[in-house]
Amino acid sequence: MAISDKNRKILWGKSGNKCAMCRHTLVFDSTQMDNESIVGEECHIISGANKGPRSNPDFPKDKIDDVSNLILLCRVHHKQIDDQVETYTPERLRTTKNNHEKWVEDKLKDQPEIPKVRIKRTKEEIPEKLPVINTGKEMFNLAAGAYAFYNDYSDNLTDEELDIVASFIQNVKDWAELANEMEPIQKINASRELDKEIKALREFNIFAFAAIEKQKMVGGIGGESSFPVLHLSVNKANDSNVVTGEEL
Repeated sequence: MAISDKNRKILWGKSGNKCAMCRHTLVFDSTQMDNESIVGEECHIISGANKGPRSNPDFPKDKIDDVSNLILLCRVHHKQIDDQVETYTPERLRTTKNNHEKWVEDKLKDQPEIPKVRIKRTKEEIPEKLPVINTGKEMFNLAAGAYAFYNDYSDNLTDEELDIVASFIQNVKDWAELANEMEPIQKINASRELDKEIKALREFNIFAFAAIEKQKMVGGIGGESSFPVLHLSVNKANDSNVVTGEEL
């Protein structure tokens, strides 16, 4: 798929806007005539491409874009590690990444203490009932604004039912993580695909229920900010766990 906004933020935050190898600054300030210049690149330690740098067919596909498999580098060192794969092995790059992130953390300890970042929930914002989702467009628009996900599904599913439920939940999450970078036509196509999956679920008498919980991210240097989370439950219509105000 693609690196999620969350993993991208974690990587840049832990790397302190510095290349993990040369520690040069990766964002140059704007000038009177131009905007900021970004020379940092999010690099894969294990490539997701079949013949990519340090590719490994045994490496879990769902970990390719995980922050643990990413290292922040300048463009020069990104090119170098991908050209010199025998020298820059996965083990060496992981050590470089860990040492750099520890260096950043130690440097920041010299600064005034910053409140830890945490997620704040309020009882009033936690949805008690999840409304049924009828269309792919409705599902996509709801998921596109979410930063995190709570997923649930019925326990009494057959293997065939479990396969289509798992696929639907995964696709909702994947489309949501890509939504900010998608063109309008791509969003329409994504909605169409989710619509097909919703109809396929209903052939098994299975329904999708979803709602957004408005959480808040507090602490850090940015103050308080919104942190919307999607609650998604995929259930049989007769499942006792289904709580909805709508008739099915």
